[in-house]
Amino acid sequence: MIFKHYLKDPQATIAVNTTIFIAGCLFFGMLATFGIVSELIRDSKHPPQDMRIQHLQQHADEQVKYDKMIELLEAINAQLES
Repeated sequence: MIFKHYLKDPQATIAVNTTIFIAGCLFFGMLATFGIVSELIRDSKHPPQDMRIQHLQQHADEQVKYDKMIELLEAINAQLES
């Protein structure tokens, strides 16, 4: 019943639709603004590192771990042989 009256009056339809549209724009605009601001704040506290440098450091760390594993395995084999 309400929709019949709502659809018959073009000014009421335009007013309601415009209000809903503006409220949606404000909501999503505030959401986007909050996201952008929080990303900027996070980046200023912890600046992003160069991905290449980070990747190369990861390889270096893995190589140290691998070398340590080889040393431990050789020590175990030496103890088993003696």
